[in-house]
Amino acid sequence: MPFAEDLAPFFADFGDAGTLAGQPVRVIFDVPTEQQLGGMGVLSSVPQVQIATASVPSGVEGATLVIPQGTYTVREHVADGTGLSLLMLRGSA
Repeated sequence: MPFAEDLAPFFADFGDAGTLAGQPVRVIFDVPTEQQLGGMGVLSSVPQVQIATASVPSGVEGATLVIPQGTYTVREHVADGTGLSLLMLRGSA
């Protein structure tokens, strides 16, 4: 169930301005210190951003995200059902 609150002030206070597939967006950038891959004990650091789901275009996988931290390709889009989404990113170009 989406939040009833307006998320814009949250992203205005804590987010970074950028472009996703050429459209302006505000995102919150995060690089987790470690993430286990495939249950094989392999740890990796995967950059990701939180974004309002309404700001995510359909078919976003493969789109380019440009933010102050770098230029990334969207690897995966995970909507959490509350109006927020997580975009897993691939490398900085």
